[in-house]
Amino acid sequence: MDTLGNLPITVQALIVVSVFATLTVGGLYLVRQRIPPHVLREDHDVAGFTFGVVGAFYGVILAFVIVAVWQRFERANETAQREALALLNLYDLSQGFDEPARTAMQAALRQYTSDVVNREWTAMATYGYRQSMRTEERIWRVLSTYTPSGPRQQTFLDKSIDQVADLSDARQLRFVYYSEELPSVIWIVIYVGCLITLGFGYFFGTRVFRSQAIMIATFASLIGLTILAISELASPYQGAVVVSDEPFRYALSRMTSAPPALAPPH
Repeated sequence: MDTLGNLPITVQALIVVSVFATLTVGGLYLVRQRIPPHVLREDHDVAGFTFGVVGAFYGVILAFVIVAVWQRFERANETAQREALALLNLYDLSQGFDEPARTAMQAALRQYTSDVVNREWTAMATYGYRQSMRTEERIWRVLSTYTPSGPRQQTFLDKSIDQVADLSDARQLRFVYYSEELPSVIWIVIYVGCLITLGFGYFFGTRVFRSQAIMIATFASLIGLTILAISELASPYQGAVVVSDEPFRYALSRMTSAPPALAPPH
């Protein structure tokens, strides 16, 4: 599964469509070898009604799950943007600090952002991320040891403390979204429901095998692609569809290209 997740999304889709369509048509062929079409057609009324109920129920389940994982993916994306924005706000606020606190704060923020871009994002993509508070503690240390020289500097310090609290919350949420997985019971319902729904397609018999094979292969492919979408969105930091680190890269470029700040007047 990890190997499949590392492939481009187009390749994943082609593999999923091929596997689901082939297995489903193969199962249909085996059923046709044992049960002739005219026998199946005798029960089309009952089978059609049951298939409609099962298909509708399974469709509701898939719709509910894909909406839930999409909303979770969006929250993870918003959290990353919120964390990067807090870093930029802190960097701007640090312009109002006295030296050497200003230089120390800006260095800590650059180190934090660089660590996220160059180490943490790669580690999260490979399931090797271990939460570390060292860079965050460095920022807190600068703020806790800084003594403002006047009310203006005190205002910058108070605003910075609020932003660091927001930064800490966003960082913790990022780790939560990384470590949480879709409950196993959901996957059981998805895959068992897939087998049952596709299996009901074997209770119908058309005169031409090819036409039924095309219909059931198309149906299976749609289900397979939906399951693929759920799988990709359920892991915001792994796979082919992931939360982007672009907000942090932008923040780092801002920090490294910003001109040195002049000392604020006392």
